[in-house]
Amino acid sequence: MDNKIKDLFERYQSGHASNEERKLVEEWFDSFKDDQQKNFDSEKKVSLFEQMDADVCHMLRDRQDKRWLAGPWLQAAAIVLICLSVVLFSIIRNLHKPAAPVSYTVISAPKGVKKQLELADGTIVFLNSGSNIKIPSNYDAGDRQVLLSGEAFFIVKHNASRPFQIHAGKLLIADIGTSFNVKAYQDEAQIRVAVESGIVSVEENTSNNKPEMFASAMTHNQQLVYNKKSRGHTLNNIQTDEIIAWRENKLRFDDASFDEIAHTLERWYGVTIKLNNNTGHLRHYTVGFNNEPVANVLKVLETLSGMTYKINNKTISINLKNCRKS
Repeated sequence: MDNKIKDLFERYQSGHASNEERKLVEEWFDSFKDDQQKNFDSEKKVSLFEQMDADVCHMLRDRQDKRWLAGPWLQAAAIVLICLSVVLFSIIRNLHKPAAPVSYTVISAPKGVKKQLELADGTIVFLNSGSNIKIPSNYDAGDRQVLLSGEAFFIVKHNASRPFQIHAGKLLIADIGTSFNVKAYQDEAQIRVAVESGIVSVEENTSNNKPEMFASAMTHNQQLVYNKKSRGHTLNNIQTDEIIAWRENKLRFDDASFDEIAHTLERWYGVTIKLNNNTGHLRHYTVGFNNEPVANVLKVLETLSGMTYKINNKTISINLKNCRKS
C-alpha cells in the first residue's frame, strides 16, 4: 500500500484526520458492499487504490488537522484489508495455476458393428463400422470439438456462440446448424462431407496455421470430396439419402473401385478380404444392397465383374479378371 494511504489510515485511527479525510475513508469503506466484494478482481483493486491515492494527495495540500475520536471504522478497515489480501492472493494463485490436462474418451464401432451415442450437449452421433470418435474431457465446458476417424452422421444441437467442429484428417468441418455425414477412413484416398440439412463449412488445416477455406456454406444435398494426396477438392450435388443409407443397413457403392468395395465389405461384415490381380481390374461399380448377407453380395459382384471367390470362415479370397475401366 502507498505510504500516503497508510498515513491517512493512521490519522483516521488516532483521531487526527480532517473532516474531508474522514469522509473519504468512510465513503471508501461504504463502496465495499457484499456484491462488490464477490466481483472483486486485481484490476479493480489497483484502480481503487490509485484513485484513493490521488484524492489523498489533493487533500494534503490544504489539510486542516482536527482531532476526531476513531469509531468502529478502524475495525472495518482491518477486516476489509484482510479480505482484499485473501482475494488478491487467490487471484494470483489461479493465474499461475497450470490448466488441467485434456484427456479423451474414445468411442469405437468395431468392424461389423454400428453405434449411436449422444454427446453432453445433446448432439447425436451415428458411428459406422470400423470408426471411432474422440471426445475431449472439456467438450461441454469449452469449444465443442471432436476428432473422427471413419464415418459418422451427426445431428448437431445448434449453439450459435459455440459452433460444433470435427477434425477429420486435415479437414476441419464446422456446423452452422445442421445434420451431415463425414466419411474419413484412414485407408481411403478421399474424405467426403455430405449435408442433409442446414449449413456446413469445410476448411483445410495447413502446416503454416493458415487454414484454407474450401466451402463456407454447404447446404442440403451438397457433397465435398477432398483428395488426401493432391489436396484438391470438388463440390457437387448428390442425393444425401443415398449417402446416409448405411444407417438403415443399406449398402451403397457409387462409382467404386473393387479395392474400395473390398475395404467397405471388410468393415461392414467384419471379414478379411484378399484381392488377387487387383491392379489389372480397373472397372468401377455403382450398386446397392439392402441388408443382404455377405454371400449374397459376393454373388451379385461375381455376376457383374466376372470375378470368382472362396469363403473360409471370415476370410474371403477374390480372384479378379483383367478388364479396363468402363
